[in-house]
Amino acid sequence: MLEFQTPIGKVKVVRRRSRLLTKVVVLAAVLLSVATLLTLLLVIQSTRAQTEALKTEAVQLNRENSRLELYIQELGTIKGIIRIAQEELGLIEPDSIILDPE
Repeated sequence: MLEFQTPIGKVKVVRRRSRLLTKVVVLAAVLLSVATLLTLLLVIQSTRAQTEALKTEAVQLNRENSRLELYIQELGTIKGIIRIAQEELGLIEPDSIILDPE
């Protein structure tokens, strides 16, 4: 082990060369840190993509919810009852004429 002594005023600073094991441990810690940071970056990117997909889905679900709320409000009206009777049950008003194109 090499030592370097540098006097600074009344204090003598002794610097020693680090051992190979210390260098290897520090290098391993740096490499592990870099690998961890890269992994976290991938996780962050994946999470952002999932967040955007969920936001898009939430917008679509809010639109569908609004449409269904209007449908529910319409169910209690005469117009809504007539529409359901005609479209879903195939009923017609008594004074209607049916034209069959076949």
